[in-house]
Amino acid sequence: MKVNKFMRKHVVSVGEKDHITHARQIMRDHNYQILPVVNADDCLKGIITDKDVMRVTSTRSNVTIDGFVSDVPLITAEDDIRSVLRSMSELRLRYLPVVDRHACPVVTGIIGLTHIFTALNEKIPEKKISDIMKTDVETCERSDALNKVWSNLLNSGLSGMPVMDKKEPVGMITIHDIIKSGYTRLDREARRGRAPARVEKIMNTPLYTITKDETVKACIEQLLRLNVGRLCVIEGGTLVGMVDLYDAAQIMIGT
Repeated sequence: MKVNKFMRKHVVSVGEKDHITHARQIMRDHNYQILPVVNADDCLKGIITDKDVMRVTSTRSNVTIDGFVSDVPLITAEDDIRSVLRSMSELRLRYLPVVDRHACPVVTGIIGLTHIFTALNEKIPEKKISDIMKTDVETCERSDALNKVWSNLLNSGLSGMPVMDKKEPVGMITIHDIIKSGYTRLDREARRGRAPARVEKIMNTPLYTITKDETVKACIEQLLRLNVGRLCVIEGGTLVGMVDLYDAAQIMIGT
């Protein structure tokens, strides 16, 4: 199966000389995790992610995107979706831009994990959540300062983590939640001595969960239906693991 059957053709991109604040606003308004970055000739230069946006701590509003662009493999409409799935899993990216084959690659669409999971729905292996879940889960407390969680997310490479009230899981917080909330430059605000915002102010509730005995197919269907990137695995009210889109992608690569 080829990318052209499942890619989305409407794409929002940004210029490499645009300001970071412009990219951040688009991500906030449209719930995007990545944006293709193009040069003055509309050739793809790479992407900027929500994590890249979060790393900008300057108080200046004229910081440009070109210093934060990440390279990505060139995906074309004729590529097989399984090879694209492998690239997404390795890079831990939910979306990749699709380009034409010219020397100046022009963005013609975008392909996401959700598109690929939908295409491969009938080929999801008969595995249980216990086969793919992570049991070493990094968490935060609802009373934690946002700047602390922001730093932990960036340093760990995670895009989200469960929120606990002592030993009880009560919600989820993601990098996109922080961007959407408008709490930026959190470390700088903390150094200025301002009272830090707390996780409970912007965390997502209710917590979306699954049990370790449910199937991978049921997990993927729930992720797609809820439009979320991860589920907490709960047993007897206790957090025992977490499963995300990339865990599901890993098990589908070999099918």
